[in-house]
Amino acid sequence: MSEIRSGRVVRVNRFSVPEEARPEFMELLERTHRVMREQPGFIDDMILEQQAGAGILSLITIIRFEGEHVLQPIIAAVAKSDREAGIDRQALSRDLGVESHVGFYAPITFRELLPA
Repeated sequence: MSEIRSGRVVRVNRFSVPEEARPEFMELLERTHRVMREQPGFIDDMILEQQAGAGILSLITIIRFEGEHVLQPIIAAVAKSDREAGIDRQALSRDLGVESHVGFYAPITFRELLPA
């Protein structure tokens, strides 16, 4: 059975981060991923970094989940953790000058792309 038929979901986040905001943003990112890693349905994650221009870093996070059914409980767990810590992640990102783009993807294999 392929991953797309088994319902796996991949979330890809792309962040544009001013270099001076990196330490504080990385703390938030680490905290978020720590919470997600403890949740049922989390498979694995990867964080990538690239110099994107003068004073700007591009961070990409790739997170794999067992399926759409685990997304809402994981999102709720992260929100609960934020509330308990007094974190307003949208305000913090805005204050740090971080821009983000988020997307959910379904993995495919090349075999699925070939005609039958």
